[in-house]
Amino acid sequence: MDTALRIVHLLAAIVWVGGTIALVFVAVPPVQRLEGEARAQVLREFGRRWRPIGWSALGIAIVTGAILASRAGAFDTTPTRFDWVLAVKGACVGLLVAGAYLHDYVLGPGLARQIKDGRPQSLRRVLTAIGRANLLLTVAIPILGVLLSGFLHD
Repeated sequence: MDTALRIVHLLAAIVWVGGTIALVFVAVPPVQRLEGEARAQVLREFGRRWRPIGWSALGIAIVTGAILASRAGAFDTTPTRFDWVLAVKGACVGLLVAGAYLHDYVLGPGLARQIKDGRPQSLRRVLTAIGRANLLLTVAIPILGVLLSGFLHD
């Protein structure tokens, strides 16, 4: 059972991390050269296509990660190095979920409306900052997972 959970957890993480990196480094740069409604339309389409895949993968990774941590005996006794790293990873996941929600469902659509309406793009700076923070968290979380895996085999 643990092996199956690890495989599903890893595949879900691959989808989230790979998709995020592909969007940031492959899809978004050409879109940045567009302006006005064309830019808003392409970004909306990316969001419409990515959200069900990305959010499903992230949800599956969170659920399987929680099950795996529980099965590994996390927080059963006096906190260990495993527990501390798991707590940091959990906090990073919480920040990522909050940041991704803001990016995808609040700021992104708000910026798209600003672009569509020809208004000043006041949300762009904060949207970009949150996107960059989300990218850093997206990369840091699997690294913490590798550390946790190493603790299980020590």
